[in-house]
Amino acid sequence: MHDSNKHAYFVGGGLASLAAAVYLIEDAGFKGENIHIIEALPVLGGSNDGAGAKQEGFVCRGGRMLNEETYENFWDLTSRIPSLEVPNISVKDEILAFDHANPTHAKARLIDKYGKILDVHSMGFDHDDRMKMLKLFFTDENELDHMTIREWFGDHFFTTNFWYMWQTTFAWQEWSSLFEFRRYMNRMILEFSRIDTLEGVTRTPYNQYESVILPIKKHLDKFGVDYSLKRTVTDLIFKDDNGITVTAIQYQDADGQTGSIALQEGDLCFFTNGCITDNSDNGDYKTPARYLPDNPPSFALWKKIALKKPRLGNPDPFFGKPDETKWYSFTATFRGNKMLKLIEAFSGNKPGSGALMTFKDSSWRMSIVVAAQPHFKAQGEDTTIFWGYGLYPDKTGDFVQKRMIDCTGEEILTELLHHLHFEQHETEIKESVVNVIPVMMPYIDALFQPHAKSDRPPVVPRGSTNLAMISQFVEIPQDMVFTEEYSVRAARTAVYTLLNIDREVAPVTPYNRRPDVLAKAVHTAYR
Repeated sequence: MHDSNKHAYFVGGGLASLAAAVYLIEDAGFKGENIHIIEALPVLGGSNDGAGAKQEGFVCRGGRMLNEETYENFWDLTSRIPSLEVPNISVKDEILAFDHANPTHAKARLIDKYGKILDVHSMGFDHDDRMKMLKLFFTDENELDHMTIREWFGDHFFTTNFWYMWQTTFAWQEWSSLFEFRRYMNRMILEFSRIDTLEGVTRTPYNQYESVILPIKKHLDKFGVDYSLKRTVTDLIFKDDNGITVTAIQYQDADGQTGSIALQEGDLCFFTNGCITDNSDNGDYKTPARYLPDNPPSFALWKKIALKKPRLGNPDPFFGKPDETKWYSFTATFRGNKMLKLIEAFSGNKPGSGALMTFKDSSWRMSIVVAAQPHFKAQGEDTTIFWGYGLYPDKTGDFVQKRMIDCTGEEILTELLHHLHFEQHETEIKESVVNVIPVMMPYIDALFQPHAKSDRPPVVPRGSTNLAMISQFVEIPQDMVFTEEYSVRAARTAVYTLLNIDREVAPVTPYNRRPDVLAKAVHTAYR
């Protein structure tokens, strides 16, 4: 228990901070009451959210997909956290047991404008597509700074079954970073051969807040971890030398009160430098969500400290073009199961077994996913929900003649019902609606923006004595952003590095070097 008198301060209350707190207690001997998590929102969890009630409707801004084979550190973390539902098992065991009992096998991955489910066993590649994919696989990622996916591939590639499926599974845009795309090709090579069924998707029993965040918080509560909610960190003060040592944390509370926390020698500071759900806004059945891109707080703080210390990365490529990084999601809540039964009959998938259904000809590039019910503990048996999103929110709908960004929840539902060709059921379905909550997220795709490899700082920057960066905007060799694993890997790396703990952070499993996996990938490319 050698670090029992040190304090640790976390700027941001997302998964990475909660994970690092667990590692500080279990692997570094920190007292829980010496761990302080500062969060601007009124709730912990960051982008792992889930909220609502039966009367007002439920909402998830997004859904984080898990993967059993490649989330090495996420499973280490959750193996340490007791389940809230089942005595004497871990959250890891709870998730995997649920997933194995409810396996994913999508039967309606792509749907055309006629409402026809497409056969997507073939990736749809031509010779040029395959050669470009092969060349990218063997290209040094250090040669890909600032390049986009569109700059590498020809027009035909963006009409393939593969692109429609890969794009919507992970939320790529044509202007997304080629460097990140290549990382995904390597890291998710197991998923390449099953992208048409999404069999590699691992699901949680409920939404990520209730299945992941809440159990971790309850575990940390037992140790007396200190949380300061509705408190925004406005600046980090550094020691006046060539190193990187945080000496104070300045903040402002929701009521306008300001304050400062002094760090003593040996204290640590962990900063979530960049949050993809900054400035998100919810609408409702009759109200569009608002587009509010100005002054995202995590970007503002990262920018401020990066100007003081040049080794802390460059946030501008990620947070400078919200029109390129935004998309619109929605969560629909119904009384009864009329809508879900119609989707099940159409798709051949019972709730929880189908993953994404993408309407490939939709001008919004709209997809939906029906989770196993209930997806929220408060739902009850008489309430059902599903989630969806549109990658092109500035486009006008095919049936509702408005941009998605201007649409209410009801208008989004109308557009969806026409893509499903459920018009004859429209009145009955709408009579069962509790709410359809649209969410605008200006920076949700920020981590995929074209950038230089050096724009992301290392988890512990060179010269740092007590500051670590733990977010989707740090550079972790070989791993891929937009995943739970990235957050936990960053957290674990930060704790072990700052405290010189002689334990291994679980390495990236090199499936991209296994001959059997590579052979299967090549076969898939020629299907």
